[in-house]
Amino acid sequence: MRFFYCALLLPAFAFAQPKLAPDAPGCADSSSLPKLLGCRVDNCEKKDGDRRDIAVKEDYDHQPVTNSIDGDSRSVMYECVEGTKPKSIVNQAADALRAAGFDVPYLFSDEEGGLTAHKGDLWLTIDSASRFYTLTETKVTPPDFESINDAASMADAIEKYGHVPLYGIHFLSGKADIAPESVTSLRELGFMLDDNPDWNIRIEGHTDNIGSKDVNSELSARRANAVAAYLFGRGIKRTRVRALGAGETDPIASNDTEAGRAKNRRVEIVLLPSTPVNSAQKP
Repeated sequence: MRFFYCALLLPAFAFAQPKLAPDAPGCADSSSLPKLLGCRVDNCEKKDGDRRDIAVKEDYDHQPVTNSIDGDSRSVMYECVEGTKPKSIVNQAADALRAAGFDVPYLFSDEEGGLTAHKGDLWLTIDSASRFYTLTETKVTPPDFESINDAASMADAIEKYGHVPLYGIHFLSGKADIAPESVTSLRELGFMLDDNPDWNIRIEGHTDNIGSKDVNSELSARRANAVAAYLFGRGIKRTRVRALGAGETDPIASNDTEAGRAKNRRVEIVLLPSTPVNSAQKP
């Protein structure tokens, strides 16, 4: 009798909760983030050569900052049980992705939710509304930065990726003196800034790991400042340009080979977000 009485006190929805339909036929679950508990695969879609704008961080006003990515994509749409909220969906997804080794640079949850995650060249986005969410996986095609040598391609890369390494800018060995063959790339960089007068940039100097960290840091700063000085000399306003010496702290290839070290020795142009007047924050 006591058991029967307790059972009567259970909420009615515990018995009335409808079961979800089986997964949609022909749609495989994601292997990167399998469906969350209490959810089913509702639909799916594939696109070859897809381009998407994805949120990668928040700006000073907590609005999403987007970058474009290109590659083959696969989207899986999920339906979850009644009562599932977007906040629960994105928080569960973020925990599972971090545990699987993904970086989660952007997460938003309110009446709707979303996140961006990546590991290597695989990018994942989740968009959630009500008790539904869509997971999109994009295998990014690596950009061919080494072929970029004119103002238009520089601007295109910055619009797509937010940055561009300029492998046409060289320096004398172990020095911050700009090599004569760099004139073409420097001239095109100036043209790019002329064509986009509202852009502010950061010039980053990068080195390989040969030599001491302190020497590399100092050398990379001098090289970044040398490029900035060239731009100032041709009339670019100083307020539009910052210089940074990153040294060997941000390699993009292995330093174990000469080819890798050559990729790491670079000048990189980074587009700065719009900064509120009198703001003390740094990008």
